[in-house]
Amino acid sequence: MYENVPIGLQYAYGLHNRNPKEGITNTCNYPHKVLTVDVEGNCMLCGCDAWLPISVANIMEISKLEQVWTSKLAKQLQKDVDDKKYTWCSVESCGIRNEDQIKSKFYVSINVDESCNLACPSCRSHKINWVNGPEYDSRLKIAKHLVGLINNFNHPLVIMMSGNGDPLASLIYRPLLLEMKPKENIDIRLLTNGLLLKKIVPKIKVKDNIKHLDISIDAGDKETYEKVRLGGVWEQLISNLDFVKENFDCEVTLKFVLQNRNLESLDNFVRLLEKYQFRGNIMPLEDWSSMKDFQNHNIFSKDHSNHAQMLKKLEQYKRHPLLFFHAL
Repeated sequence: MYENVPIGLQYAYGLHNRNPKEGITNTCNYPHKVLTVDVEGNCMLCGCDAWLPISVANIMEISKLEQVWTSKLAKQLQKDVDDKKYTWCSVESCGIRNEDQIKSKFYVSINVDESCNLACPSCRSHKINWVNGPEYDSRLKIAKHLVGLINNFNHPLVIMMSGNGDPLASLIYRPLLLEMKPKENIDIRLLTNGLLLKKIVPKIKVKDNIKHLDISIDAGDKETYEKVRLGGVWEQLISNLDFVKENFDCEVTLKFVLQNRNLESLDNFVRLLEKYQFRGNIMPLEDWSSMKDFQNHNIFSKDHSNHAQMLKKLEQYKRHPLLFFHAL
């Protein structure tokens, strides 16, 4: 099976036990319903490609989206999960030990470009923006091919974009938004930093298909925001949040990656939620190898000097009706 692990995921493959598991009685249908497509067109059958880092096909060799879930390797993974062996799954991370993992609709997570107009230290050490060259050309081909597959897919489908860049800032993602047909079977979950919503959204035909809008802001005030979201301008963010409030009829979530440098901004973040009546999602800082001094920022470490203060702050808000917490 290792020969089907993309080079970029081989490190993840080695992080977890890839043998049959025992004692798991919960059910997962992700290998039958879920697809994650990466920058090389690799197709993984889990919401996080690192949890089941095995490519069952390359999307450029697929003429109908349904074929992803009917390939020989897909069938092998499906049977293993149906038999509750979870041989190649990262069961300590995905939640299957705690509860069933079920999707009622097909779900495609599109991660074909890391381009973004920001360089947030929690995510990357420098700005990434592909606008020309071989990498740009190959990724653009994948994006355009995906548009055709999605436009010809007639089953209920949720599209998630993007887990690794900003779909509004990327010249590679834009064809997906600009050329995608508005269809009743399609729901879109758009993850963005929100700074280009006013500029791009009026140009797309699938605005009404956006049922979930996740906006990463990581702060509740100008000073903190412009430190943790490098390249972002607070006034531009607020202008776009006003635009969302006036022009979107969907579930809006403001995302907050909690770290040492924005702990004191959490109160202002909650006030922002209350002003707009958006939901708020507080998440722990993850190590993407972009921070050389990660432990200084990782306030979730019990050894961090501000860990107790963080716990006290979270306790203060854990019952707030607009807030929910991810993996805390």
